[in-house]
Amino acid sequence: MGCRNLSKSYGPNLLFEDISLIINEGERIGLIGPNGAGKSTFLKVLTKLEDPDSGLLEHPPTIRTSYLPQEEILDDEATVLELLRAQYAKDFEDYEAETKANILSNKLGFASTDQKVATLSGGWKKRLSIGIRLAQTPDLLLLDEPTNHLDMEGIYWLEQFILNSRMTFVIISHDRYLLETLSTRVVELNPLYEEGYFSVNGKYS
Repeated sequence: MGCRNLSKSYGPNLLFEDISLIINEGERIGLIGPNGAGKSTFLKVLTKLEDPDSGLLEHPPTIRTSYLPQEEILDDEATVLELLRAQYAKDFEDYEAETKANILSNKLGFASTDQKVATLSGGWKKRLSIGIRLAQTPDLLLLDEPTNHLDMEGIYWLEQFILNSRMTFVIISHDRYLLETLSTRVVELNPLYEEGYFSVNGKYS
C-alpha cells in the first residue's frame, strides 16, 4: 500500500509535492506536521475521497480503505443499530448484518442499540463514527484526530482497540501520549524535508 509522487495544491497554495510513501501491512503510522502541511488532505487522497494533482496510489485492488474525518454530521434521527447495520448490509444478508451490528455496538460500549444519534454526547458520536468505519471492514484505516470529543474512558477504549487490531492505521493526532502509545512509525509531513516528509521507525519519542 502507498503512493508514488503525489502532489496536491489548493489554488496557489502547494500542500505537498512528490510524496512517495510505502505503508506496510500491520503498521500504525502516526502522521504529524505543521498546520497547512496538508495532513488531512493527504489522508483523503490516500482513500480516494480527493484526487491528487499528480502521482499514483499503489493499493492492491483488494485493499479496502476507510477515512474518519475530524468532524462528521450523522443523521440525528437514526439509531446506533441502523447506522452500523447499513454499513454491514453492503456485504452481508440482512440477518447477518444486524447480528454483526449488535456485536460491534457492544464492543463500542453502547448500552442500547436503539439510542438515537440526537441523544448521544459528542464523545459517543465519535465512537459511533469510528464504529461506522469498522463496519466497513477496511484493511487500511485512516484516522484524523480520532480523540476529538472523546473523554479519558473513550481514549483508553480507542487505544486498546487499535493495539489489539490487525488492521493497518495512519493516525493524525496532536496527542503526543497517543502517538507514543500507538505508533510503530512516525511520519512528519513537511516541505522542509527533501522527500517532503521525514520517517522514523518506532514510537514518537
